[in-house]
Amino acid sequence: MGSKRKLSKKIVDFILKENPNTTHFVDLFGGGGAVSFEAIQRPQIQTVTYNELNTAVVLILRDIVANGVSEKYFKWISREEFIKHKDDDTLQGGICQTIWSFGNNQKDYLFSKEIEEDKRLLHNVIVDKCEESLKTLNKKHGITIEMNDKQSLFEEIETHRRRRIARYVKSRVAELQHLERLEHLERLEHFERLQHFENLQHFENLHILNENYSDVKIKTDIENTVIYLDPPYKNTKEYKESGFCHDGLMEYIKKSSYKIYVSSYEFDLRCVAEFEHTSSLGTSVNSKVIERLYTNDVKCLDE
Repeated sequence: MGSKRKLSKKIVDFILKENPNTTHFVDLFGGGGAVSFEAIQRPQIQTVTYNELNTAVVLILRDIVANGVSEKYFKWISREEFIKHKDDDTLQGGICQTIWSFGNNQKDYLFSKEIEEDKRLLHNVIVDKCEESLKTLNKKHGITIEMNDKQSLFEEIETHRRRRIARYVKSRVAELQHLERLEHLERLEHFERLQHFENLQHFENLHILNENYSDVKIKTDIENTVIYLDPPYKNTKEYKESGFCHDGLMEYIKKSSYKIYVSSYEFDLRCVAEFEHTSSLGTSVNSKVIERLYTNDVKCLDE
């Protein structure tokens, strides 16, 4: 929810252009890590501090840093397993919350009961390359998805997984058009992209914390440090950590001596940048929204 994956490059570009001496980047509401992962790739950044209050999400990141994106991230999670583990402050709980919850709301299972079995079959086909699941899918819906020798579906979906299966399904039966979008695969691909950081050894400069944002101790030089905040937005869907105090956040910003940037739709600071992008919180939501960047130390591009 509130993913900055589409905007992370623009956000970091803007911040570093306005603050060219920045060598330390502090992301106090780290979430899915998109902005932290973007910042840590920049040559001028010496350290990135990623902080996230949700323990289960932090455990995922720590596991990826230590072990890479292993097979457990691609395992099918049933509705029953999701309900059992979604509130656990464990690695399994984090996987349920971030990959298998609807719209990343961390509370509801990704698929409705009506389509869950079809989604499971497609997951088996696309992720596990299961021929039996493909046969079952064909028989169940009276369709014919073929495999042609070495140019089989399974070989092609290595690089065209979601598009390939969606094209097959959509072209053969209208009733299966609701299967076109496999949201959980998008999230799995997000984890896959993290693997290249290991090869580039960027993770050694990433400090991972699991604290309340106001408890994080920042000791780097003020002139070389930028704090980035992506808090729960006002008047939007609640996160797992409900009851967030926006007034308390504003007090934190006022008391801080550091340069701070805040992502939000609206905030009680000066807006210094706007980014238009397409919202994709669900299969029926696909509208243009304006994300804004605010700062406690204004330096507008027009000045």
